[in-house]
Amino acid sequence: VDALCVPLRRKRDRWLDNCETCRLLNVSARTMQTYRDTGKLPYSQINGKIYYKASDVEAFLLDQVRDNSKK
Repeated sequence: VDALCVPLRRKRDRWLDNCETCRLLNVSARTMQTYRDTGKLPYSQINGKIYYKASDVEAFLLDQVRDNSKK
């Protein structure tokens, strides 16, 4: 998680597009759609293109790690 979050911290105020976020999280576009639909990952849409704040992606990753550690 730290390896994923450190680069995100450098981009904290950056917006990541859907493709970049898919690659970063190593998930499909459909999985990203599910995250959006369920409200797990906040996003903005501009001219039909989806963007995520790097800080929101980092928080999402940390939540996922916490959820997995409880199991």
